[in-house]
Amino acid sequence: MPRSNWSRALPRPLTIPSITDLKTLADVRTLLGHLPKETRAKSTWKHVEATLKQAATSGDATELWAALQMVLMLENIEYRLK
Repeated sequence: MPRSNWSRALPRPLTIPSITDLKTLADVRTLLGHLPKETRAKSTWKHVEATLKQAATSGDATELWAALQMVLMLENIEYRLK
């Protein structure tokens, strides 16, 4: 099994104003770690977590990047592409 590489870059950075900039897989992992337990338990966020783990081993963060944007839109969380 390949080692996880959390320093991999997202295809394009995302900014959640007044919260964080998401540039790498590690940034997304940190964001997930700060979410309330009930938020992380939602199927949408579980999908983001699963695609994050896949991206860390496969090297392709495209699906994670798309899933993250969809969840942010569904949760009405403002974000910007850099």
